[in-house]
Amino acid sequence: MAKNKIAMGINLRKNKNQQNAGFGKYYPEVDVKSTLSLKGFAQHLVDHGSTYGLETVEGVLKKITQCLPELLSQGVPVQLEPLGTFYPTAKSKKGVALSDMPDSKPEDLVKGIHIRFLPYSVTDEDLTSRRFMEDYCTLEFAYIIEARKVSMSNGKKRNVQDKTPYDTFMVDNFGSVPGNDDNTGGTTPPDDGPDNQPTDGD
Repeated sequence: MAKNKIAMGINLRKNKNQQNAGFGKYYPEVDVKSTLSLKGFAQHLVDHGSTYGLETVEGVLKKITQCLPELLSQGVPVQLEPLGTFYPTAKSKKGVALSDMPDSKPEDLVKGIHIRFLPYSVTDEDLTSRRFMEDYCTLEFAYIIEARKVSMSNGKKRNVQDKTPYDTFMVDNFGSVPGNDDNTGGTTPPDDGPDNQPTDGD
């Protein structure tokens, strides 16, 4: 299986939890891009040599988005070979004692229903995490992420995250980029917004 020529960006996020054994270390996370819409995905399929037009492909995908939740809501897993299987699981709200079972309803015990996905794991079509990375992904460092708190005009504090391109960070801290013989800093990831990105939480 040939790997994708377009690399997946890997960010390194600094652990700032002083109670954690990994405090001060940097951990990898995927540099997630903008979400592709259903129509955009349909166009992607058409551009990859589909024998069907955009309207047909988009129509089939829309039908899948209608029928898949319907079957999952009935407790029916759906296997889409060779991707994997979609299946439902229950999120527990509380347990029930044997003596309380006659008076209990499912809604009293179930907080929510998750839609889960299990990658296909047949040898020739294995999409589990390590095999997917080995067969499909080309990885490269993208950004260094560090979170910090800033004071707002209302007196509250808000979390923001600083995104520094990996090459810039390496040159600033080590004088060069590993593996870059000319030491010019390499290729800076494309700008996808301000460096200071707000995160959830106050």
